[in-house]
Amino acid sequence: MTQVTRQQIDLYNQVGTTHIANAFPSDKVRELTELLDDIIERLRAGTFPNHAQQHPVFRDTEFEDHDGYVRLVNVMHRVPEIQQLVLSTGVAALVAEVIGARSLRVWLDATFSKVGQAPETATPWHNDECTFSFQGEHLPSLWIALTDVDEDNSPLITLAGSHRDTHRYYSTFSPQGLPIPDNFRPWSELLARVNAPDADIRVWTAKAGDVLIIHPKTIHGSLPRRSASDGRRLAFTIRWVGDDVVWRPTPITMLAPFDKHPAMVRGEPPPENLFPVVWP
Repeated sequence: MTQVTRQQIDLYNQVGTTHIANAFPSDKVRELTELLDDIIERLRAGTFPNHAQQHPVFRDTEFEDHDGYVRLVNVMHRVPEIQQLVLSTGVAALVAEVIGARSLRVWLDATFSKVGQAPETATPWHNDECTFSFQGEHLPSLWIALTDVDEDNSPLITLAGSHRDTHRYYSTFSPQGLPIPDNFRPWSELLARVNAPDADIRVWTAKAGDVLIIHPKTIHGSLPRRSASDGRRLAFTIRWVGDDVVWRPTPITMLAPFDKHPAMVRGEPPPENLFPVVWP
């Protein structure tokens, strides 16, 4: 199994992102790609319903499909083979070692497929934590490259050091027209930071099977797909919940089903009956 180095942990702590090569075996890359492609095709054909029975944690599957861009969210709980496949690779142990967690649970998953050269293949600058009801350092995203990602194939970009921010941002995805809670800054400040002349922007290329581990506060996006060749950029991401995470929604939190569950207690970790420990 791939081992995490001290340098990779130090890079995560310094810039809010780290890269681990060959963490996801090639046969698992192929299997996961086939599973995701099957779901996408079934969604397009209308044979994989977006709406399932009500789940205490997950929203319905979200499916966005236009201009060469596919975004697919919340399939792991609908297709258990995906979680079994991911956990069989040992990547959860890599995540835990990088962030210093003793245990991990799975929260969200998202798939991003990009083909062609439409502007929609770029992901705008954002950070994830600003919409969460969870707070803590142990909310990383594991980004798995399922295709090679060079500088022309929509690589991830990050603002180094932004994970050390003590404040949050009022996301344009959050409910609008409400007073900004304490410790939130306007979204315009986030955009000003990444567009500053001295912004430390990192570009993360990868080979299929490489992974990135991204801190929840890290400001990130992706470049557009500029390659004129056939093919695509395919990535699968998982949001993990570790030891120090507590539930603390704000008035502008984007609420999920679990946010309304009576077992959730403000300032406490999520209960294991809703978010079971999957590692170790």
